[in-house]
Amino acid sequence: MLSKEVSSSLTFPELNTWYADASSHLGFPHEPAGLYNAVRHIMEMKGKRIRPVLLIMGCEAFGGDVSQALSPAYGIEVFHNFTLIHDDMMDESVLRRGDPTVHQVYGANTALLAGDVMMMYAYRFISDVNEPFVKPLLDVFNKTAIQVMEGQQMDMDFEKRLSVNEDEYIQMISYKTSVLLATALQMGAIIGQASEADQQTIYEFGLKLGLAFQIKDDYLDAYGDARTGKRKGGDIIQNKKTFLVVSALQGANEEEITRYQTMLLEKDTDKKIENVLEFFKNRQVPEKVAAQMNLFYQDALASLYKLSIDEMHKHALQQMAHMIYHREY
Repeated sequence: MLSKEVSSSLTFPELNTWYADASSHLGFPHEPAGLYNAVRHIMEMKGKRIRPVLLIMGCEAFGGDVSQALSPAYGIEVFHNFTLIHDDMMDESVLRRGDPTVHQVYGANTALLAGDVMMMYAYRFISDVNEPFVKPLLDVFNKTAIQVMEGQQMDMDFEKRLSVNEDEYIQMISYKTSVLLATALQMGAIIGQASEADQQTIYEFGLKLGLAFQIKDDYLDAYGDARTGKRKGGDIIQNKKTFLVVSALQGANEEEITRYQTMLLEKDTDKKIENVLEFFKNRQVPEKVAAQMNLFYQDALASLYKLSIDEMHKHALQQMAHMIYHREY
């Protein structure tokens, strides 16, 4: 376990830099190279590192020993990237953060194995803490890991269905995306020895923030620029049931639904994206997305303000929420 001291006055960018530096002391062996080169391929990609930073900030907010949070923070990031490897394989994605996906470079078999070994290392890193923290951290992580897998299956199941309602979609992204942000904060709070009430409150903060995060992700897939590192309109090409699609079809009449379903059969992907975006525009989807994002964001802030932490740390977490809410990639 590293014992590097961390000042309580660190800002989010400083915490992110510190995490990147400290995590270089952790990591993976070099042999067999075919396996661990694939692991490093995704771990060394540029990323926002939101989840490990949230864990560190959650610990620090309650006055915990941040050196105890480093290894679990790295474990959370390893787990997140494991899910991305498998997600890219299932979606047949060719790009991740602007780089070729692991299965594109190393093949499907190695990508599958790389994800598997990353899951095991995630457990190793998360449990590398003082003994009193091991069981509560693993209890929370196990529950979340199961939910993430369930959310991924829901996402794939939705692709085969003609329609998905808003409640079903929110449940899916809650499991697939939001719970990991929420759990990162709660794990940090556990290491900070926060009360059960504060652990639940900071979890709710992360859960609502994660919902806003995923809906923004849906929006950026359709309307974002090259900074997203993904092909624009990738979700449209794959007929994914994003919040944009759910919003567009909510209240649509039979003719509009039929027209949308016809668009999905278009073989020219550029034309398909153009047609669907026009459909979204006519159904006021960008406005609906902005309204729902704001609702979850305000709910997240309401939970944040209830926490039994000082104003400095509330402000730091609010800055983090602001960054996530207003991100452009």
